[in-house]
Amino acid sequence: MAHLRDRDRPGFRYHLKVHSFRTLTVILAWTLVVAAFYQKPELLTGAQRLMQRGIEALGDAVPPPWGPRMEFVFREIGGLIWLQITLVVLALRLALSTIAATWRLVSRRDRGLEQ
Repeated sequence: MAHLRDRDRPGFRYHLKVHSFRTLTVILAWTLVVAAFYQKPELLTGAQRLMQRGIEALGDAVPPPWGPRMEFVFREIGGLIWLQITLVVLALRLALSTIAATWRLVSRRDRGLEQ
């Protein structure tokens, strides 16, 4: 029966770790956005204006009719708040993954020196 499990497929612990990390980053991102809303709303306003300028620049850089369509989709259908939250989640995941990778690298070196 042991041969039925494919060795290339990750196990339950791996999936639990990955989804816990994803859930943690989404909760942390929402917490940061809510905290910014109450403590520093000018940060959210500045980020929103920066994103609007970026969307406009993207729409202007792409020739018609696709430029205006892209601008409409990102601005109206996508909603700027969802884009902001997505960018916060991505930034958090990148930062936390970098910290975790550095930690694993340092701990591997330490374990190699102790042996």
